[in-house]
Amino acid sequence: MDYDVDVAIVGGGLSGISAAIIAAKNGLSVIVLERGEYSGSKNVSGGRMYIHSLKRLMGNKFKDAPLELPIKKETFEIYNKGRKTTFSFENKEKEDSYSILRSKFDRWLASEAENNGVTISYSTLVTNVRRENGIMVVESNRGDIRTPLVIESDGAASFVSRYMGLSKLDMNYKMENIKNISKNDNFIPKNFMLGIKEIIDKKPENEMGEAKTVLGLSGDIKGGGFVYTNKDSYSIGLTLKIDSIETNDIKSYDIMEDYREKLGIDGKILEYSAHLIPFYKYDYLPKRYDDNLIVTGDAAGFLLNDGFTIRGMDLAIESGMIAGNAAKKIIDSKDYSDTYIYEKMLEDSFVLKDLKTASRISSLFGNERTFNVYPSMISNLIDTMFTVTDNPRKNIKYALMDEIKNNNISYFTVINDLLKVI
Repeated sequence: MDYDVDVAIVGGGLSGISAAIIAAKNGLSVIVLERGEYSGSKNVSGGRMYIHSLKRLMGNKFKDAPLELPIKKETFEIYNKGRKTTFSFENKEKEDSYSILRSKFDRWLASEAENNGVTISYSTLVTNVRRENGIMVVESNRGDIRTPLVIESDGAASFVSRYMGLSKLDMNYKMENIKNISKNDNFIPKNFMLGIKEIIDKKPENEMGEAKTVLGLSGDIKGGGFVYTNKDSYSIGLTLKIDSIETNDIKSYDIMEDYREKLGIDGKILEYSAHLIPFYKYDYLPKRYDDNLIVTGDAAGFLLNDGFTIRGMDLAIESGMIAGNAAKKIIDSKDYSDTYIYEKMLEDSFVLKDLKTASRISSLFGNERTFNVYPSMISNLIDTMFTVTDNPRKNIKYALMDEIKNNNISYFTVINDLLKVI
């Protein structure tokens, strides 16, 4: 059976490059097809990376990675009707996660892949993927590539899965026509969020990295915000539920402008980006494997939010590493349909285990209470306890009971939501 390379990887982001590095180290011939001018050219924004998987991927080379600041302070900010409630936690010895600038980091990681013998074809747009005589034909603007195995790492839009008929997202769906989402039976808005990010040219006062989680500054849109401090800038952003955006007329960039002003972070906007983010419950994750195909990172829906950590990058790197090792087993077996090998390896890893553990609390981020009712209750309750008047003070238990009653929710609902957290 003739083919051009052992493995073709669609997408040159974290999961794709990680898969390429491991596959190449395993002795496979690999090509990465990246539609950007370079890896990271479409990720022009900052974020936070938990570095455990990166350390194993890069070994001693990890020390050369262009990371920003180690995150040693965690802050939660809740805004409600002119009030702000803040909770913070510091651990100055902690260095398990860093702020990063993806455009810089992805470019570095891709260069490391090339040093390991990986061929990366930039400005390459994959236009179709099809099976032919037991192998895959990847069609692109630069010609066709024949390969027994495709690793899909093309992000939340998951084009390869759609070409192969695995995804329910209709190929005719057009991202700019947001109001037609509800009319598309093949698109489920609740499974996606819109991530909006900016890099602000302003040097943080503290050299210790800080991650802020922000609630209450997205108006009537369900979602939350974040702020990360970099060496010489701030990364700020919002993640907004698409099923909430489609019912509002306000434009996303107007929400972002208002968010930045309310945070009080001024400075020149160095970078701006917006993109789809997967938001699946564990039981509804997309299919991760098929004959000749394995799916990684955002394309597989690997995003985790357990209320304390928001993780996607370490899941992307880990799933890419697993894909690279699974590719070696699949190619060696010459049974290119036996991609369940990848699924089994995922099940044995922290990727699916952590996603499953977080699934209960993840369900909270789909209801109105999380974004509106509970932030309001917390602000009202704290405001009450710090206010002194001529009236007798309430015991905090009775103040909480009044808040529950005033918001017309049952004790059972509150307890059930609390149990999902703990």
